[in-house]
Amino acid sequence: MRDTHGVRQGWIGCAATLLAVAGVTLHAAALPAQEPATVDDVIARAAAYVESFVEQLSTVVMEEDYRQTYFADRRANAAHTRLVSEFLLVRLLGVGEWVAFRDVFEVNGRQIRDRQDRLATLFLGDTTTVLAQAQRIAQESSRYNLGTTVRTFNVPTYALFFLHPSNTSRFRFEKADEGCADEDTAWDIRFEEIEYPTLTHGFENISLPTRGRFCLDPVSGRVIETEFELHHPSAAGGRLATDVKVRVRFALEPRLNLWVPVEMRETYSERGGGRTNSTAKYRNYRQFSVTVIENSDAGTDPPAEPDRPD
Repeated sequence: MRDTHGVRQGWIGCAATLLAVAGVTLHAAALPAQEPATVDDVIARAAAYVESFVEQLSTVVMEEDYRQTYFADRRANAAHTRLVSEFLLVRLLGVGEWVAFRDVFEVNGRQIRDRQDRLATLFLGDTTTVLAQAQRIAQESSRYNLGTTVRTFNVPTYALFFLHPSNTSRFRFEKADEGCADEDTAWDIRFEEIEYPTLTHGFENISLPTRGRFCLDPVSGRVIETEFELHHPSAAGGRLATDVKVRVRFALEPRLNLWVPVEMRETYSERGGGRTNSTAKYRNYRQFSVTVIENSDAGTDPPAEPDRPD
């Protein structure tokens, strides 16, 4: 009898445990399921990420190895150039925007100035005219670009401007797929600019609406890849209609614990047959705190207005 009772008691103990587990399981199943993220949710996270990301990237100077190939037409031999530059993103205090600068120090293997952080050092001085000086350096550097399309928006952070919280309402976003840029859980989100005047302007200040895609981490909003396209119609002075496509890839820089641009690929296709293909790669990231307060003496356009292809 003792053995039977012991077995029975043991069975009751097991049954009680199973009921307790079943109760927990039933209770967990009764909890409401978490709502899946929407495109609006992911874009809001990406906007918050970009705002924080720009603050951090504004303390980083990087080296850019920029290779361009230009075909005047389908029969002509290609022209090549290689530019090595210092690239710097500057945060403008009191304005809430940022401006990117490129300072070329080597052209086709020929050093045209000392290899030093000229831009970063410049911003350590008197900020009264520093923006004007930096923009002159950037404009001087842009003259080394190949092709007939004059552009200064060819910077790896340009498309991030579209995700800034102050600009997301200007675009229509739509989820295209899951899995992009070799990350299975990332969201491939398409965008189209729907508000005029557009953020990007061209010759004679015409609006140039952009469209493209972002590869985003849906949980953190981290930007993994950006791609945008625009069309510039033909204009006076023999300027040919041009289609532009720019794609930028970001990766983690372990030393800085920051996702940084690592590659930018561009295509400028003129309707008359000319084409420019470019690839820029980034390296040698250095922490360097650079901020500046914009003032009326700087002699620059408002920094929120993007660069313009003329």
